[in-house]
Amino acid sequence: MNGFQFSEHIARSPEEVFAVIADPTEATMFLDNITESVKVTDGPIGVGTVIRETRVVGGKTASADLVVDAYEPHTHVAISSAAEGITVLYHYRLSPEGDGTRLEWTCELEAGGLRKMMLPMVAAIMKKEDGAHLQSLKRYLETS
Repeated sequence: MNGFQFSEHIARSPEEVFAVIADPTEATMFLDNITESVKVTDGPIGVGTVIRETRVVGGKTASADLVVDAYEPHTHVAISSAAEGITVLYHYRLSPEGDGTRLEWTCELEAGGLRKMMLPMVAAIMKKEDGAHLQSLKRYLETS
């Protein structure tokens, strides 16, 4: 698999953790590089919901549409985006653990043709860029 995986224990219930990760518009509250996150489809968040996210990457502002690909309350949400021939799929899997929640976060990268050879480099860049994502989420949830 091209991508990476992180795990974190968060001292909040799966319901509380899911409420934040299943709503990508919450990202501006705990991720400094996300400047705007807006739901662009109507209705409640679920499979097919589209979120337009704007973030600062390498000092430059970039926007991308995120799509909710899986939505299983309190246990799993998957969000994808595609740009320049590369598809990124993030899985968030939650399970009760002790006094809180074990959150497993997996990033999967896919591409075809010559772009496939770039995936290890793209994964390394993304891991560096987003690597503190779960720690930021943990701080946000445990202090609010």
